[in-house]
Amino acid sequence: MNKTKLIYIIHAAIWTIMFISPLMFMNHGNGVTLREFLFMSGSPLALCIVFYINYLWLTPRLFADDRKYYFIANSLIIVSMGIALHYWMTVTHQPLDRPPHIKPPEFRMMPFFLVLRNIFNLIIAAAIATTVQLAMKWQESENARREAEGARTQAELRNLRSQINPHFLLNTLNNIYALISFNSSKAQEALQELSKMLQYVLYDNQSRHVNLEKEVQFLTNYINLMKIRLSGNVDVRLNVNIPSPCHIQIAPLIFISLIENAFKHGVSPTAPSFIHITLEADEQRIICSIDNSNFPKNENDRSGHGIGLQQVARRLELDYPGKYEWSKKTDAAKTVYSSKIIIYDTKLCYNRR
Repeated sequence: MNKTKLIYIIHAAIWTIMFISPLMFMNHGNGVTLREFLFMSGSPLALCIVFYINYLWLTPRLFADDRKYYFIANSLIIVSMGIALHYWMTVTHQPLDRPPHIKPPEFRMMPFFLVLRNIFNLIIAAAIATTVQLAMKWQESENARREAEGARTQAELRNLRSQINPHFLLNTLNNIYALISFNSSKAQEALQELSKMLQYVLYDNQSRHVNLEKEVQFLTNYINLMKIRLSGNVDVRLNVNIPSPCHIQIAPLIFISLIENAFKHGVSPTAPSFIHITLEADEQRIICSIDNSNFPKNENDRSGHGIGLQQVARRLELDYPGKYEWSKKTDAAKTVYSSKIIIYDTKLCYNRR
């Protein structure tokens, strides 16, 4: 059942109850004549008319744009309807001729107070109609806002991922170029590895999530390619501890910028250096820890400084809102830089706020 049809059914049920309910309390089970039913139906009919004038016309067209005319039109309609209802009930009540033994005790109110009572009831009906219509409009606006936000988020994610590709490719090609000059056979092997990595970047990177085993294989290939032109005084270690078989899902390329950053700022051409990477996961969380020697770039070589880390931060916020921790620190001597990301969503559930 669609939403519109359900709304129609709810409206019909409510007004059916409104029109039938007086019959439950009339005449103490002695039957109801047509005139008595018309007398009792006047008030529900007036409420219905005022409700739908506000629900279908006044609130959608005037409330948001011109409230002065909304209140003026409502006042004229409600006062006119209140007076008309009083005369309707007076006319339909006069011909009623009940047996003396079931006539209720007489109680007469001044016409002014009767009209005032009718107006008060009609004001409530108008207020309910306006509230319902505004709530529906707000819900529609909220749904549209969430859809727009979701589309914007996906577009931003695609943009961030596309920014990763050239950066990663440039680093890898530089390594292969350096390898060609002294070991062409290894360069050919490296190109084959690069083709596999590009396939992952071009195709799997377009998905919302990938299996963690695929991501680990990609990171392993990347690290092996980066090690090609490193000297022997650089200690590079990758420790992986994930379930086998692995059913854990992860956003693709979420850690690559961190690893690129470690190779960029953690390796010296002359001094002993190290990069230690640990990736572990279970059914509750994914942990990526990176410790590397710290050799900050000088002021003459600051190209792209911090952009990779900014991309990581933004992607974590978009892919894992409220479900991650990221700690970064440098030791007291500023010789070791450590970064640790803990992700608490191993199924990549997109719960948008």
